[in-house]
Amino acid sequence: MAVSQQDIIIQVTAYLKKRFLAPDVSIAVADQFADIGIDSMTVVELVMYIEEEFGIVIPAEQLTGDNLKSLDSLVNCAVSNQA
Repeated sequence: MAVSQQDIIIQVTAYLKKRFLAPDVSIAVADQFADIGIDSMTVVELVMYIEEEFGIVIPAEQLTGDNLKSLDSLVNCAVSNQA
């Protein structure tokens, strides 16, 4: 069963806040990861989290800067790859 885009956003946001962001940092789906202190290694961990948590495989050729620049772009990429 496909997971909704909103459900993925909620869970990934909670994961980000718990693991990587200072308590006073808020995140909007359109925020660029770099602008809120999320580095490329953390983005890779987010991809792995999404793949494991939701059973979604994101092909390597889709792991581009455009798809990994924000929560919105990452989740859109993930949703487009649901089986």
